[in-house]
This record gives sequence, structure tokens and C-alpha cells, in this order.
Amino acid sequence: MSASPHGTAVVIGVGPGLGMSIAHRFGREGYTVALVSRSGARHAGYLEELAAAGIEAGSFPADVRDADGLRSALDAVAERYGSIDLVYYGPAAADADAWPTTITEADSESVRKGMSWMYPAVDVVQQVLPGMVERGGGGCCSRPVSARCCRCPPSATWRSSRPRCAITPSR
Repeated sequence: MSASPHGTAVVIGVGPGLGMSIAHRFGREGYTVALVSRSGARHAGYLEELAAAGIEAGSFPADVRDADGLRSALDAVAERYGSIDLVYYGPAAADADAWPTTITEADSESVRKGMSWMYPAVDVVQQVLPGMVERGGGGCCSRPVSARCCRCPPSATWRSSRPRCAITPSR
């Protein structure tokens, strides 16, 4: 069970940049942090870094492209900590073909391919939402969808630096 009074935050797609930044932020806010990424190879270092900051955390390797594996990882988080109270979904593409094209070259097929990384997020929400609704709170957030399907050229003025909330059940 989580020792945290705030509950457990899951960071899906944790890496050395944004993912770890989010993990640190959730930990500073009082959450126990569950790290999920396609390989647990770097998790030991991440766990040490979080522990040095006084943050309780665990490692749950899973690839978002493997629905059963991702479901199992989320089940393991809930079993270990009691609940999943907050989810950040931000995996990166695993292969060059899945990386987004520039906005000036985007067509419906390239956007569809770029958006494919968001579809597993629907499965994640479907899995964790019933518990959140039952407890009367929780949240799911991700990087902006537009950042997943196409890259803006350096001259573009549109920017987004904060995750967008996808679902926040409340009473």
C-alpha cells in the first residue's frame, strides 16, 4: 500500500527529460510515483534519483503497444500501492516511422500515424477511471495531442508547455 496520503501517480513513458520531471513534480506534491516505460533498464537510476529527493517510487516496465502488458503493469501498481489516483501519459515513439512529420507536410495519414500513440491512453483511462469514480477523485493527463501528430516549424508561434487534463472525475 502507498505510504502517501495523496495516493499513487503513474508516469507512463518515463524518460530522463519530461517523464522524470513529471515524476519529481508528482512526488513533491506528495504522491507515491509508479514509473512505466517500455524498458526498465534505466529505472534503477530513476528510482535512486527519486529516493534521493525523498520520493517513494516503484518500477513497472511495460510497452504501451502491448495492451496486455500495459494492463498487467497497471494492475501491479494498483496491487502494490492500493490505488491509482493520477496518471500522466506521455510515451515517445519507438521507431522513426512513428515520429510526427512537420505541420507543413502533415496529411491525414501522417496525423493518423502520429495519433496512434494516443489510442493506448484510452485503454489506460478505461482501466483506471472506475476506481477514480468510486473514490470520488483522480485525474488523467497527457502531453497535448497536437504535439503527438505533427511538429511545428521553428517559426510557428503556437506553443504548449503544460499537459492537458483529459479526465478529472469529481463529486
